Amino acid sequence: MTTVLEPERHQTSPSEHRRPAFDKKSLPARYSGQMLYFLGAALIAGAVVHYPINPPLYAIICGVGAFVFLLGTIVNEFVLADERPALRQAISLVAFSLLLSFGVGLVGGGIQHFEQFPERSAWMTPVGLLMSYVAFVAKDSKGRWRHLVTPFAAGVVVLAALAWLGMTALAGTISSGGGHDHGSTTGTPAKPDQAPVEQAPPAKAPSAPAEDGHTSHSH
Repeated sequence: MTTVLEPERHQTSPSEHRRPAFDKKSLPARYSGQMLYFLGAALIAGAVVHYPINPPLYAIICGVGAFVFLLGTIVNEFVLADERPALRQAISLVAFSLLLSFGVGLVGGGIQHFEQFPERSAWMTPVGLLMSYVAFVAKDSKGRWRHLVTPFAAGVVVLAALAWLGMTALAGTISSGGGHDHGSTTGTPAKPDQAPVEQAPPAKAPSAPAEDGHTSHSH
């Protein structure tokens, strides 16, 4: 009895027809996540320091920056992370990420625009430094509240105090006219021993006609 063998068919598994899975560790994915972080922090930094100039405009920019930073948090901590956090941990993560973004924005904005807004930047920078450290400890998966009473935390506090003292002292010199031109004229100032030059009085208008019909000019 002859057995007819059927030609061998190449069977493909269902996985071979699927599209390649999204690579969480790829360069585009990591770039997108970090770009959202830095862009959001940059928008917040510019908004918090320029807020007094145009409050409605910079309030909108600050809100956009916070939204972008939160979007970066979702991408990095939920989409690209190996393990997704629980609901309670996710809420805490988003809240402290927003606090971290404002802390970074205060530090960056205070340093960059110190010359334009010295008094405002003098308190923004140290407050932002402390805020960012507390928020990072609360946000980080390995962070514990005991990290707030460590030698490194004491160093952060000392650095914030020194920044406040130094920037406040410099702000006093800038506000008193050391770094800006407060309405001075563009002309060359007079020397201390030189009296100001008096200008000649303006010429008088022609006198009124005399009664005999002639003007007062000489012949």
